[in-house]
Amino acid sequence: MKDPFSILTIFATMKTKLPIKNLLKVSCSFSLAISLFLFSSSSMEGETMEGASCRSIMFFFLMMFISIGNTGLLVILKEKNRVGGRNCTAWFYVSSFVMSTLIMWIMYAFQMYLIQQGISARTLGIKVKGDIIYLYTAVQGLFVNSVLLLLQNFIIVQDANNKAQLENSRLNAASSEAAYQLLQQQIQPHFLFNALNILKSLIKKSPARAEDYLQRLSDFLRVSVSGNKRGLATLHDEVKLGIDYLEMQKVRFGEALRFSFDTTKSEGLLPVFSLQPLLENAIKHNELTDADPLTIEIKQTGNWISVANNIKLRSVTEHSTGSGLANLAERYKLLSGDDIEIKDDGKVFSVSLKILDNEDRNYRR
Repeated sequence: MKDPFSILTIFATMKTKLPIKNLLKVSCSFSLAISLFLFSSSSMEGETMEGASCRSIMFFFLMMFISIGNTGLLVILKEKNRVGGRNCTAWFYVSSFVMSTLIMWIMYAFQMYLIQQGISARTLGIKVKGDIIYLYTAVQGLFVNSVLLLLQNFIIVQDANNKAQLENSRLNAASSEAAYQLLQQQIQPHFLFNALNILKSLIKKSPARAEDYLQRLSDFLRVSVSGNKRGLATLHDEVKLGIDYLEMQKVRFGEALRFSFDTTKSEGLLPVFSLQPLLENAIKHNELTDADPLTIEIKQTGNWISVANNIKLRSVTEHSTGSGLANLAERYKLLSGDDIEIKDDGKVFSVSLKILDNEDRNYRR
């Protein structure tokens, strides 16, 4: 079984919180169960009711104090590991066992104080006397702490597994939704009818342009129907797909559509079909006229690539499910762990995605 701090490293990577409520809830239930067992066993051994009750109550608070202390250490050291990237495993265990020993001695000192106030040791359930009590309480604290650490470790492992399964389920759902949207794109009647009509007119007017248009349409449809099980495509392929799409739309809209590509490298990865839906949304939701053309700019800045367009919303928009951008954001979050950047100042709308590398992508098969 992995130690608690290694599990915290997983939580830091996943950017999720520790299950503090579950840790305290289970620790409380476990402490209560052990205390009741201790009470019943002490009663059966002939110990007084006062002594058995006091022993079980003291033991309950002892376990709760140690549990709360361990949880606090987990939170503190998790944050140090996230910020400083240091492995504090040894510090965690040393601090935890020192803390449990101190709690045991403090509780013993409290019992001695009660004895000085006139309460008998038998009433308090104290059986061990003399100097050996310090060693006895230290060993007892180490044993109790070890049991609690195993219990907390189990809870953290289970919570991490549940979160991983949940994220995998979300990824599968997002992938299924993406596949459905790709299928819609493949068989979308308006796109195919417009493309075939344009191709038909170009064959008569300009065979050379018709051949170029047919080549781009062929490449676009080939990417659409090809299955991509990884959910990722190279930056080069995504940019080429975007260029093919805009060049075909340029034939349809003429000077009412203007675009530019400014990419400095072809290495890197993007979610499959991530740029084309952004280009399609810009055309779908904005007016395109020769007097006031729609301008789309695809620009790479460092490790980010953005799609920006001027805003001139249509009075009547084409039918849209409205889930394309949200689906892209969800897929990107699950694949990389990062968020896409969306900006809208009323004049320009832009969406930026960080280009992924094979080494740092968080894609889970």
